[in-house]
Amino acid sequence: MLDDFQLGQPVIYRILKNNIIKDKISHAYLFSSNNMFEIYSLAIAFSKSIFCPNSKINNTNCNNCPICERIDNHNYPEIKVIESDGFWIKKEQLLNLQHEFSMKPVEGNYRIYIIKEADKLNISSANSILKFLEEPNSGIIAILLTTDIQHVLPTILSRCQIISLNNNKINESDFDDFENKTLLKIGEITYKNKDDLLNFINNQDNIDKIEAIINFAHQYEIKKLNIIIEIKKLWLDHFTKKEDNIWAFDILSLFYKDVLNYKYGRELDYFSYYKDKIDFVSNKNNIKNIIKKIELIILNKEKIKYNINLSLLMDKLILEMEEL
Repeated sequence: MLDDFQLGQPVIYRILKNNIIKDKISHAYLFSSNNMFEIYSLAIAFSKSIFCPNSKINNTNCNNCPICERIDNHNYPEIKVIESDGFWIKKEQLLNLQHEFSMKPVEGNYRIYIIKEADKLNISSANSILKFLEEPNSGIIAILLTTDIQHVLPTILSRCQIISLNNNKINESDFDDFENKTLLKIGEITYKNKDDLLNFINNQDNIDKIEAIINFAHQYEIKKLNIIIEIKKLWLDHFTKKEDNIWAFDILSLFYKDVLNYKYGRELDYFSYYKDKIDFVSNKNNIKNIIKKIELIILNKEKIKYNINLSLLMDKLILEMEEL
């Protein structure tokens, strides 16, 4: 129940409890943590607090009334859980959700939809839900969950009240003597405990792959279309599997986002260790071109899951970037 979070997450507990007591429940929340089980448990506990009749009487949760039991048994019609179908949450899943939630609730005054792994909302699926997320029918509450807030689209973040759980995170001071902060920060995106992160940053193959991505971006900005004849050496020899390419496209988009940061005079998020390359690419682009390149990288990354020929995909990406 929500009260179970009172000791471990006192600030979040007070925020959510006060939202319910004062009847100021937000139309959209985003729960962020490195533990999906924990934030899903919080989402269910919060939902129970909204629906449970005992919470209206004494501000506590019984956890054994018929409504609470039905929620636990996934048999309460006013709660819908959306999960990714493979790599992404599909547009069709969200269109079906909107159709279902266009009907009045069967029980009570609220309807809640929980989206697991909100970082797997791609541009297409996110666009299909933005208006519904921002201007839902009365009584509809969205709870989005993510263990990777860095990859949740800004258009989604801006429409949610963000609730970040305190976790036993990696202490960066443990890595003060580690020179390549880029590798460290990229490792932290995926690995949430010290041992896994150490394995990542001490693996020469990971260093080589990140440097291959940066080298590709650098060489592309020098050679433009002529880089196509070197695609195998610069990219395909390093990234052969579908999952590797999805990861590499993520890192490539982060690189260009740091180029954008540099262009705006902001601190670099990831690639301070490669500031010379960032500076070079920044001088080759204007802000509009950088933004469009980021969008093209993200859009083409989504095509990888459909088993498209990777060589053709890279050629297409280069051609599209040259059309800017």
